[in-house]
Amino acid sequence: MILSDELVKYMKRTELTEQKREYAKKLIKSLGVCSCSSLYGAVGNDIELITSIACSHKLCNICNWNRQKQIRRKYYRWFGENEKLAVMFRDGARKVTTAAQREKWESAGYVFATEVKYDLMHLTLTVPHTEENGWRGKEFYFKELTRAFNFMRKSDDWLRWVYGGEYGVEVTKGENGYHIHIHALLFVRKATRNRDKLHKVIFESWNRLTVDSNSHRKLFDDKEIESIKKGNKLFDDDFISKLNPRGATLIGLENIFTINNNGEKVRVGEWCDSRMMKAVMETISYHFKPKMLEKKDGNHDMENLVNILEAVHNQRLYDKFGCLYGEKSLNLKDDSLLQDFEEVKELIDEETGEIFAKRYFITNPVNLYHIGDGDAMVIKMRKNATSIELGERSTRGAIEVLVQKLKNRHNYAM
Repeated sequence: MILSDELVKYMKRTELTEQKREYAKKLIKSLGVCSCSSLYGAVGNDIELITSIACSHKLCNICNWNRQKQIRRKYYRWFGENEKLAVMFRDGARKVTTAAQREKWESAGYVFATEVKYDLMHLTLTVPHTEENGWRGKEFYFKELTRAFNFMRKSDDWLRWVYGGEYGVEVTKGENGYHIHIHALLFVRKATRNRDKLHKVIFESWNRLTVDSNSHRKLFDDKEIESIKKGNKLFDDDFISKLNPRGATLIGLENIFTINNNGEKVRVGEWCDSRMMKAVMETISYHFKPKMLEKKDGNHDMENLVNILEAVHNQRLYDKFGCLYGEKSLNLKDDSLLQDFEEVKELIDEETGEIFAKRYFITNPVNLYHIGDGDAMVIKMRKNATSIELGERSTRGAIEVLVQKLKNRHNYAM
């Protein structure tokens, strides 16, 4: 609500185009109702928050926190069940897919051949841009960036190395204007020096796909050449000579790692061990930490925020590709709150084995207050607070009611 209040004040003192004003109004409205309809469960005087109906706006902090939490939980579970991928063939064409999608491709005529393990790598893609011309004359180039990435993923060289993955588009602003870039988690074919070999493939392709005729750089100087060579032992003078100075040369590709207590990079160990999962979770978290929502000097940058609101409208900022395309268990869209409560257990009396009678109700969190913190925190209902009592006997049943209310688009903000 602090962000909402700041945005209201900014709109009162600033001339905006009608379109920008409409996008700002939509954000204010979304922030005003986000999580106002929340489901609680109570046993006697003990109240617990179960879940909330969020607004799903791209620039809502609550929703981005929820997205990050949900998708990380889904990947955490998924990697535990998918150490290997299935390789299938049909008429000489190869398809690499997940265990969950194997049956689908078998019904399409593909024949299972073998299973393969894979390495995980973090890819960062940028493009040359300036404050005056952006990239290729556009200040905001979301569509153009993702289109180039999609084109690269269709190349034979890419497909020889990358089985699939997921990515997010991030935007920041610096001295060279808006910096729109991609963070991706790649599933890479295991091989000797696969990082350097794949990095070379991506570097050459991305440099070619991102050439900007407006770029002031006509040649690489000696310092730039040395910098490019340091990124990969396979880069030589012949490779450098084939690069276009007007294309991208800042391309990051690393095996996923964690940072130890000494600030050193530590590569992951066994599959799904704590180091691997921490590295994966950190990589995925990049997608749901909008830099435009970070405060500077205690305030949000309203001008940038309003500009971004218009630019990201109807833009896909997160997606899966390759073997993960169609993997429903990893879908970001929360089409059912029930997905997060498949393993909910009711409270059971250890002595009698009886299920504690729990009542469920929907209300606005403003109708409650907290005493204490952490595990000792207690939730209390305010006097004369209004709520919608549900007659369900189980958590899952109560959530089903909440989901149905959401589908019916009723307004249950208390």
